[in-house]
Amino acid sequence: TWLAGICGFLALMLVLVYYILLSRLTKKKAKGRKKRQQDLAQQEDPFEPAARRHSVRTPEPGERGQMTQMTKEEMAAHLGRGPETIEKEQALKRDALHVFRRLQHCAPEERSVLYAEAVKVFDSLESRGFSGMGSLTSAKIVFCNAVMECDGLEALRIAQDQKDPHATDLIERV
Repeated sequence: TWLAGICGFLALMLVLVYYILLSRLTKKKAKGRKKRQQDLAQQEDPFEPAARRHSVRTPEPGERGQMTQMTKEEMAAHLGRGPETIEKEQALKRDALHVFRRLQHCAPEERSVLYAEAVKVFDSLESRGFSGMGSLTSAKIVFCNAVMECDGLEALRIAQDQKDPHATDLIERV
């Protein structure tokens, strides 16, 4: 019987230690929660509505970071586009604009020759130094932007209706 008494006493002691540790843990968690709430309250604007305080905050236009502070030259250098790449793209845009502006103001019988010239400019992208996939895609975008700037899509749609083979070649590429 004395063994049962000792085991009972130890069981009571374990239960007592369990409840003491549980109460200490609960107090510690409550203290941590209270401190976090105080820190958040200090950071928040007291005049801001409560519904907005707990929503996701979107950054202000000037808060986007360092990338918005860069000039075009710094951005090009950051992206690995040096001045020679930018020069090549400007030359391509100039040539494409030249062809499509002439196309806007030419006689209908001259259009086929200009469509062929535009195809030649588009096919010369790799020989102009746009060899990598990224730079080739960028060059194609520059060319298509030049087409759109001169209402070239409308001219291509008209040429497609007339069944011009050079226009069809250009449409397939663009």
